[in-house]
Amino acid sequence: MKVVAFIGSARKNGNTATVVKQILAGSQSKGATTEVFYLHDYNIKPCQGCRYCEERNRCKITDDDVPVLHQAIIASDAIILGTPTYYGDITGQFKQFVDRCYPFCQIVTDGKGKMEFYSILPQRKLGILVAISGSMGPEVLDSHIKVAGHCFNDINAEFWRKILVPYTTWTPVTADHPVMATAFKTGEELVEAIANKKDG
Repeated sequence: MKVVAFIGSARKNGNTATVVKQILAGSQSKGATTEVFYLHDYNIKPCQGCRYCEERNRCKITDDDVPVLHQAIIASDAIILGTPTYYGDITGQFKQFVDRCYPFCQIVTDGKGKMEFYSILPQRKLGILVAISGSMGPEVLDSHIKVAGHCFNDINAEFWRKILVPYTTWTPVTADHPVMATAFKTGEELVEAIANKKDG
């Protein structure tokens, strides 16, 4: 059982990473294997909008680190997406990662202009979003939720849970922050949910 996290922040001990690592600690306590990818450490070229992947389900760009990230997605049972807020939205590195997940998307049309979006991945996963805001309230995180939802759809992940933490400029995420208990319990419950899915 494997839980993989992708963090769109360069701060490996910042608010976002602290919450994500606490979820992973909860999962580890229940026997899960975990892995963290700090997206800032990887060469992720921007999507070119060439639509190559819509016909081939693979990206035309082959000279960056995205294949490593894609393989981690494929091998996982659950995925955590984590991003802080920059200028009122997700980070640029997080957006580039999400854009490059598009090759997993399968588009079905009815010939009358209606399009539906599915995933080519056969295994249904569970997905968690961790979204952090510094000086803004929870309403700013609506866009984070929307983008994560699209990404989870493409990689065949149920949007299982979200942890939203606003106002961290005044209340940074430290060991005694209330969200830490929630995050650990979420990690524990995630493993139980994965096990139930496998049994079902």
